[in-house]
Parts: sequence; C-alpha cells; structure tokens
Amino acid sequence: MNKNLVVLAYANASPFPYHAWTPLAILSLGAYLEQRGIEVEYFDERIHKGERFRELVRRGPLLIGLSTMTCFQIKNTLRLAKLVRKIDPGIPLVWGGTHPSMMAEQTLESEFVDFVVKGEGEQTLLELAQALQQGKKDFSDIDGLGWKSSGKNILNRDRDFLDIENLPFPYEGKGKDILLEYIRRSGDTLENIGYESSRGCPHKCGFCYNVYFHKNVCRIKSVEKVRAELLKLKALGVHKLTFYDDTFLAGRKDMMLNILDLLRELDFKWIANVRINTFTPELLKKFEDSGCVYLFFGVESPDDEVLKYIRKGQNRRMIDEGIATVSEGNIKTLYSLIIGLPNQTDEQLTRTLDFADEIRRRHPGSEVPIQPYVPLPGTLLYEEALKAGFSPPASLEGWKNFGHDEIRNPWIKNPKLLNAIYINTFLAFRYDRFLRNFWSRLVFGPLHSLSLWRWRNRNYKFFVELYLYLTYKRLGRFFIFIEKMIK
Repeated sequence: MNKNLVVLAYANASPFPYHAWTPLAILSLGAYLEQRGIEVEYFDERIHKGERFRELVRRGPLLIGLSTMTCFQIKNTLRLAKLVRKIDPGIPLVWGGTHPSMMAEQTLESEFVDFVVKGEGEQTLLELAQALQQGKKDFSDIDGLGWKSSGKNILNRDRDFLDIENLPFPYEGKGKDILLEYIRRSGDTLENIGYESSRGCPHKCGFCYNVYFHKNVCRIKSVEKVRAELLKLKALGVHKLTFYDDTFLAGRKDMMLNILDLLRELDFKWIANVRINTFTPELLKKFEDSGCVYLFFGVESPDDEVLKYIRKGQNRRMIDEGIATVSEGNIKTLYSLIIGLPNQTDEQLTRTLDFADEIRRRHPGSEVPIQPYVPLPGTLLYEEALKAGFSPPASLEGWKNFGHDEIRNPWIKNPKLLNAIYINTFLAFRYDRFLRNFWSRLVFGPLHSLSLWRWRNRNYKFFVELYLYLTYKRLGRFFIFIEKMIK
C-alpha cells in the first residue's frame, strides 16, 4: 500500500458529453491535501480513459475518494467502487458529495462504502487520511465522518465550516493537469472551466440541497482572494469560466460591483447563476461590459401560490420586472421552470407551460427548460413529498436512475407526460447550445424540428423521443468513449 497516495475520482454524471465541467468537488479536496504533504491523483471519467483508473487502483493508494450527486452519477460511482473491490478489496472507499452527505446512514449500508464524508470535506478527508496512515481503527474523533465498526454504522458529529479565505487554489498541483486538459478540449464551449467565489446560498428554496448541505451559511471570498485566483486562472490560459456559486456572490451587489470591474479588467467571458430580481438596467449593463455571456435564472413558476409553497423568496411581480430588464440586454439567458410539485393542479401545469411561451415572446432566443420536481433527501420539500406518498429508494443503488427524466412521484397522474415535457423543452430550446456537436447532432438533429412542432401544438402522442433518449442514455458511455477516441 502507498500510504501517502490518495486517489480522488469523479464518475460521469450525465450520458451527454456536454456535461464535462472541471470537477471542483474533488479538485478542492485534492489541493487541500497536497498543500499538507499528501500525494494526490485524480480520475475524471469524462476526460480520462478507464485504464488510468485501473492503474491508480493497482498502485494501492491509502484510500479512494468518490464524489457523487443524487442522479445518474451514482450508477457510475458504484461501478468504479465495484471495480476497486475486484482489483484490491483492501483499499478503503470513501464517499462524499451531496448525496452521501444527505443520506449518510443509508450510503454506509452499502458494501461498496467504507466511509462517508458529510458536508464540506477538505479537513475531514485530511484527518481520515492521517488516521489511516497511523493505522488507527477508531475514527470517532473525526468530525463530519461516517464509518463502520464491528458491524455498526457510526455517524460522528457534523464539522464546523472552514474559513473559505484559507482554502487553496484548486488548480494548483495535480489540479493544473486537469485544468489544462479542459482548456484544450474547450473549443467553443463556454462553461467547462469552473470557479468558486462563494459557498452556500442565502435563500431557502424548498427543493434545493443548500439548506441542508450549507445550513443557510453563505461564505464569500474576499475581493483580494478572488483577484489573486482569477489572475492565476488567466496566467494558466483561462479566458472563459463559469462561477459555480449557487447564487453569484450570494447576490451581494456591493461585492458584484467590485468583481465586475475585475472581470472586465481581466477580459474574461463568464457565466453565473443569479436571482431574477437582481438587476437594474445599470447593473445589467455592467454585467455585459464585464464579459458576462450567459445567465441562469430559476424562476420556477408564474404562480405566487406555488412560489410561496416552494419558499422561493420572490413573487410574480419580481419575475416580470426581472424579465423586462434582462430582455433589454444582450446576454444569453436561461429561465428554468418546475412542474410536478406535490399538490400541483392541472391548471397550474397549463399556466407554467403557457408562461414558457410568454417568456420566449418577451425575451426572444432565451432558453426555457421545464424540469419535473425531484424530491431530494434533506431538502425542505422532501417531507412534503413523503406525506404525498413518495417512497424513497431503500438502498444507495436505488437512487442511480433518480432524476428529472424518470418520474417516480406517485401524485403525478401522467408521469409520461412530464417526462415528455422535460425532453421536449430540452430538445426544442437547448439544442443550439448543447446538442450541435458531431455525435449529438447525428442523434438529436432530426428530433429538434419535431420537438419545436410538438411544443407549438402541445402534442405528445407517440412520444418516441423519450424512448430514443432513454436508449441513448443507456448507451451514453459508448458515445462518450467514441468522442474521446476522435479528440
């Protein structure tokens, strides 16, 4: 065993190649470990060949860290874990990320999990690595850790949040290699280099992981730290990036003004997630001048009753005013809507679909994906979903196909309709941005025009697109493999 080597792995989170974004979920951890003298190697399934993972396992690392979300990624993370067990069953498997954090006890029940890191993982993983180096068997003093002892699953107390100012730059050390590979692959892609200027979100949306994972604590890096890190990115050849912040700079306009000037000075093209009621015409102009090329807005619903139910913290008036302001600018924009919430009526569903048309009339060219509600464990609406009859998977593996495209909410009268709307709006409104590369165009190009026709006519009869999509999803690893081979 190599007692000073930690392998951090990120399994493919989507069947589609466009989802290859720099995995800060593991890079942040690795930079923290490297800064403290631990050797780190990364495996990012979206850009690395499978043989690299096998080689890393055969080196006998101290532990293998696996980061995963509640989605398709669990399936692939389990596949990597099973491979480790087959090659060397003695290597500890440490799971982290949003899903293991919110479902720690259930995750620990899996035979392919030895430890769970809950919440922010840098210090917890460091202390676990140090304990394993020392041959310890008792891990009860490591905050934020779940572990197994004599057939029992033990969850230690939660860890306090780290000082974000003291976190290392994630693209130093071995992280630089992944960054350079993503730069090489980027081409016309705008969003595949990620940067984190804050952690947490000040808002309490009932469907979001943030309330549980970050406990409504929002930390923002200082202007000085952001400047230093953006300068490092520029020096490494980064010219376009996505802010991974759940809400850009926590919506703090005083911080925005400082950072916008810096982004303009450094000539970045960038993307961010912002609240719809953020903008005045003057602030929107500053966003444009600073190089902002794309904005995400979670507007969710046209109904004040629904917005209140999901604790969105905004109302229809704010949304309408925000659309009026943003549509006057030149920044490409996405407005996300939710359907399939507990207690949603047919009338609310119809109003949401009609609102998508209204948004596109008021802001031509904008993307308006419509996503079915997914009950994520730990979120405020999860208890509402349970009361409405939702039966959560009984094991870690049961969550592997849990997402917007496979509805499992028992209150939905016609789940196939919601699946169809999700696929339809994706193909109709997001094709130009995401599905025009060579392989995706071959599969989805002919469906794009059909999707536009379906949307205009609200016609979802004989919705073969769903079955084609699910087939493609199951063959996604093959298409990604082909894409790797031709690059």
